[in-house]
Formats: sequence, structure tokens, C-alpha cells
Amino acid sequence: MEKSNKHLVMKKYLEEHSLVESNIISFNNFIEKRMQEIVDEIGETITNEDFEIKLGKISIGKPKIIEADGSSSLITPTEARLRNLTYSAPVFLEITVKKDDQVDSETVEIGKIPIMVKSKMCNTFGMSKEELIKNYNDPLDPGGYFIIKGNERVMVMAEDLAENQPFVETNARDEIILKMFSLKGTYRIPVTISEDKDGIFNLSFSRFKDIPAVVILKALGLTKESDIAKYIGKEIDSVIVNLYEFVKIAEKEDAMIYIAEKTNLQGTKKEILDRVKQRVDSYLFPHIGQKKEDRIQKAITLCKLIKQFLTAKENPELRTDKDHYANKRVRLSGDLLSTLFRVNLGILIRDIQYSLQKSSKRKKFFSIKIIAKSTLFSHRV
Repeated sequence: MEKSNKHLVMKKYLEEHSLVESNIISFNNFIEKRMQEIVDEIGETITNEDFEIKLGKISIGKPKIIEADGSSSLITPTEARLRNLTYSAPVFLEITVKKDDQVDSETVEIGKIPIMVKSKMCNTFGMSKEELIKNYNDPLDPGGYFIIKGNERVMVMAEDLAENQPFVETNARDEIILKMFSLKGTYRIPVTISEDKDGIFNLSFSRFKDIPAVVILKALGLTKESDIAKYIGKEIDSVIVNLYEFVKIAEKEDAMIYIAEKTNLQGTKKEILDRVKQRVDSYLFPHIGQKKEDRIQKAITLCKLIKQFLTAKENPELRTDKDHYANKRVRLSGDLLSTLFRVNLGILIRDIQYSLQKSSKRKKFFSIKIIAKSTLFSHRV
């Protein structure tokens, strides 16, 4: 009786699910949801100086092949293997460009993306066993892989530390540090709290390295020492030392100017303040929020992390076990493709901006369709 019940849960699971199902679900989520989220995120960060650029809806076609005579037809995974083709589909993006009274809005093909076999975008999706056999596809094929130039390729899942939770560890110099990977959408920003030889708490994130934490708190709007001490909640000498060290910085603007000088930001006072605000809003704890009204909540979170850092410093047993699986996450195909798509879309938009500026200087009529095609062609070459 015991022998027949061995691995019963696993057997029941595999009766209805496959081992690659999680990767297919992740890819479907990337296509249906995350690509549009990335487009919206990048659209919000576009600096509109000479031209106003708006990104609209993104859509994916079905895997197809364009023959030598110009005709096109849908393609199956089997045909892609036999003809040494890449099983991919075109990606279309709605782009609107406005300059003065001239407006050009087009849905342009911005590239191609490999399609995972058996995903919702696959041409065999939804086919019955008989239809699969009729089209020379194996009905037992679980999918979950790509076909690149006729060869089957899989995306290796990557193990990574969990996001949005603090880890207390010891660095190479045997010093305690607190680290957190703040994740929102495709933003994944590491934030580190450490203590220098003078006992000053430093914060590092994005391009800001070793900025005094108390100065960051004041830049976020927590300007009173009594409020900072209350939210940290530990009345010890090291906290008092940090508060007194920067007691002369009494206003938010003073703190931002200090940060700018520490990071060698150049420009007028307004430009410097705008850059500091933009970086703090965008890259410090983006999972909490990226707007002006989120700054106080970020400051309170930073105080709580400082308290956790100090508590762990007092008790060596409170170090985080990074190898424990509760502190790990597995990055599937959708996660990996999201990172790749975001980087390449950002490069494409910058290239389109450059082409628009060139056409403006030459006083030529611009066409977003022509510019997008020429930009894509230059990338392929």
C-alpha cells in the first residue's frame, strides 16, 4: 500500500500539468501584459524637447514567413525546423510624434520576437490531436522552447535573490551591510545601507554612492531630527552622532544641494534640484512609488531599514541566510525577456529621437514610418 502511494502528489500534478508549464505561463504573461507595461513606463520617461513623442498600444502578430517572391504565410514549428528558420512574429507599436502643428501617428513594425512553442502566440495553440498530426506536429510535444534558425533553444531559468525585502550580510571587508533589491515593473534597483569608519550611515542606490542617510532623509522631507529619531526608534550613540553631524542642514533644498555636490552634478541651481528630485523619485525604493507624494513614505521606510541594520549589528545571529529558498526567486522566460525588451526598446526610442532631430535641423518633413524603418534597418545591418 505504501509503495503505490509513493510520490502521489507529484504524479497527480503531472497528470494535468507539464514541467515546462510555468515557463509557458511566464511567456504568455510577458506577451499579454508586461510588454505593454514596459512601453507605458518608457513612454512616461521620454523627454519631449523639440518633439512630443507618445507611445501607444503594442501588439504581436502570428509567426509567419515571407517568401522570396514577397508572399507571406503562417508557419508551424515543424516547418521552421525543416527549413532552418526562426519561429518568430512581428512586433507592432503605435507611435505618435507632434511638432508644432504637424502630427504623425503610425503603427509601425519595430522588430521580431521569437515565439515559444505551445504558447498562446504559437500557431499550434488550441489545435486538437488530429489537427497537430495533420500539420506534422507531435501531439505529445510539451513546448516551452524556441526555434532559432531551425534549432531548438530553451531559456535557462535564473535563480536570484527575492525583491523588496532587506538582507543583512557581511561584505568582503567583514563589515555589516543591509541590501535590498527594489522592484517595480522592470525597474530593479539595488539599495545598500552601510556604516563608514566615522560611524556615518551611508546609502547607495543607482548613481548615488555612499550618500549620508540622514541627508537623504532630509531631502525626502523628514527635516526634523526629532522625527528622524522617532521613526528609527533606537536612542543609541551612533544615531545621535549621525543626527548632530548634519544638524546644519535644515531644509530639503540644502540637503539636495549637498547630494548634488557629493555626486558632482553640474548645472544651474534649478537644474541640479530637478535632477536630484528626479533620481530620488525614480530610483529610490521605486516599489513604494515614484511620485512627489511618496517621499515621506520612502523616508519612513529608510528609517525602519536603519533600525534593522543597527539591530543586526548588535546581534550577529540576525544575518540573513541568502541560500535559504524563502529568500530566493526563480526568474522565468517572461522575466528575462522583459529585461531584454526594455533595454532594446529604450535604445530604439533614443535612435528615433536622434533621427527626428536630424530631420528637423535639415528642415525636412518627417515621417515616423520612414524613420522607424530606417532605424530598424540600421540595427539589423
